Amino acid sequence: MPFLDVRTSCPVSSEQETLLKAELGKAISLIPGKSESSLMAQFTDNCRLWMGGEQDGPIAFVNVMIYGTAAQEACERFQAAVIPLLERELGAKHVYLKFEEVSRWFWN
Repeated sequence: MPFLDVRTSCPVSSEQETLLKAELGKAISLIPGKSESSLMAQFTDNCRLWMGGEQDGPIAFVNVMIYGTAAQEACERFQAAVIPLLERELGAKHVYLKFEEVSRWFWN
């Protein structure tokens, strides 16, 4: 089960959230064995995010947690889809992605 924790320094409308959720669902399938059907996503907007001591934003941080491992190339394909998406849809000036590979994950 992949989990995307998306935090932004700007507001995200319900329309933007729906669009982002759909596009992130497509992007997660760029990682072999992952799909939108098992994706959980969380959106937290209006966060107080700082970069280089400044709040020069909007800024977006995405924590990508996946069960198992992913090849570097798959992570690069994912980020190549997600960073432009957040720049385009939210006007993000800074976008950061962190990948976590989890070996113990339980769900029903």
